[in-house]
Amino acid sequence: MATALVAGCSFAGPRPAAAPEPAPVVTTPPPTVAPTTTPPPTPSRAQEAVEATASAGQERDDVTLGVAVLDRSTGQTATNEQGDTQLRAASVAKLFTIADILSRREAGQVTTTGADDERIRRALSLSDDEAMNGLWSRFGGEEGVTRLAAQLGLTQTRPPERVGQWGEVETSARDVATVYGFLLTRLSPADRDLVLSGLEGAQDTAADGFDQAFGLLDPDRRGAAAAKQGWLCCLQSSIDLHSTGLPDVGGRYVVVLMSNQPRGYDAGKSLLDDAAAAVRDALAGGP
Repeated sequence: MATALVAGCSFAGPRPAAAPEPAPVVTTPPPTVAPTTTPPPTPSRAQEAVEATASAGQERDDVTLGVAVLDRSTGQTATNEQGDTQLRAASVAKLFTIADILSRREAGQVTTTGADDERIRRALSLSDDEAMNGLWSRFGGEEGVTRLAAQLGLTQTRPPERVGQWGEVETSARDVATVYGFLLTRLSPADRDLVLSGLEGAQDTAADGFDQAFGLLDPDRRGAAAAKQGWLCCLQSSIDLHSTGLPDVGGRYVVVLMSNQPRGYDAGKSLLDDAAAAVRDALAGGP
């Protein structure tokens, strides 16, 4: 029996179920992070400290007193009117030779020995001239001063005119502060510690018997000071007497007091004691 076909009809199977609607995509915005800002350094007391030395410098009108205070937090140096005056470095010249040697050693340009490191410590702590003589002759003293001056842009620093007379290196309070900045921030930690150990170990009596307990090393107020002193007699009927370093080895400031005075060491030490005390008082309670 034939099956009748009905026009317009289809006998396909059941329709497939409709595809489910896609779930809505929910995007979560990233958490808002407040921008980080570096707070500005607290106000520096360097200029106040420099100005505080004015009364000490005016005690005698025949004295040259160059003052520089380096703020290690900002890298800025404040000076008085004589802070750029060239003076003989005396034993402060040891800092220049040591900075040159350590810089060249780190660059692989020179090789040193344990004996050289001991000379560095003695040159700083005891102001040992024999130790300095060994460093000066072994590592090219005059050339080292010229080299360091060019490296650091020291505009008032010159090697001595007389060969081998390293105490007659000419420099200024500002340039000495720059050398301290280099020693404390740009050397490797090991070399920086070598320098600081020498400065912290500065003795009241130097290797030559000179009493170097004055200025920043005044025993009544020394505290944690680390310093390099300098003295030189009696060129052109005057003395050179300097006290340079950190009033507090862990502190923010470097202080440089450099003087040329027509009288003897006792009067000179008294003046630097007064100047160093004025600086300490100005920095007291500071950041």
